[in-house]
Amino acid sequence: MPKRTAVVGFLHLTTIIRHWYNNQGFHWIFPDFEHYSAPMIKAILVDDERHALESLKMLLERLFPEKFEFLALCNSVDQAIPAIQKFNPDLVFLDIQMPQKNGFALLEVMPQRDFEVIFTTAYQDHAISAFKHAAFDYLLKPIDSLELQKTIIRYLESKKADPVLSKLESLANQLDGLEIVAFSTMEGLEFVHFNEILYLKADRNYTTVFLEGGRPLLISKAIGQVEAKLPDNLFIRVHQSYTVNVSKIQRYDKVENFLVLKSGEKLSVSVRKNTNLTKRFV
Repeated sequence: MPKRTAVVGFLHLTTIIRHWYNNQGFHWIFPDFEHYSAPMIKAILVDDERHALESLKMLLERLFPEKFEFLALCNSVDQAIPAIQKFNPDLVFLDIQMPQKNGFALLEVMPQRDFEVIFTTAYQDHAISAFKHAAFDYLLKPIDSLELQKTIIRYLESKKADPVLSKLESLANQLDGLEIVAFSTMEGLEFVHFNEILYLKADRNYTTVFLEGGRPLLISKAIGQVEAKLPDNLFIRVHQSYTVNVSKIQRYDKVENFLVLKSGEKLSVSVRKNTNLTKRFV
């Protein structure tokens, strides 16, 4: 059977299965593959390790048959720059740690670009720099096939959506496991490390996030929505109006019912939250 016929047959089969699954009262959670049948994604892969290039290419071909057109496999930034200029790719998979010039050097010479970048690296500590360079995503080596599949599906979905909104959503989706949270403010998108946050203060449908150094961020969301973006093991609600970073607490005054932070600030503790706070530290 020709490869193209096999792919079309697979897409048709997934459609039949999805319809049957939905008719049984279940919810189909897998992507609608027939939606992604066209057009091809023009891609360039950049990595100084040849086996890494070949492995990524094979993985993409296996997960998305006949979806990618590989324009060039480059071993360095100096090879990648003319290839990008010549072929005008849609997507560049870019290693960060390479000899002579790293992946960021490529983007610095192309500040105005019309292609998306997915960083591939073995070093998690490059994440913040990747976000600053407006990467579409950031994948850790060895590349997990499920994470790669989710990234490509999100990339395909972004082509249908508003470009500014999809970029914001893409950046926010990259933060899991990095101890970083993205807050949308009137000025833009703020990337904040959990350890920078002192506490949250509620004001009706708004929340102020107080950071180290006294810098506040005003968020147009209720405190519960902001709190949901933060880890339970690090943040605790102590009052209807306050959620505090437990690592910033210096002392709890049980008599007067307030917390003293290491910054010197005092926060009230409600009677209802008193028990939860006591259990947390006993």
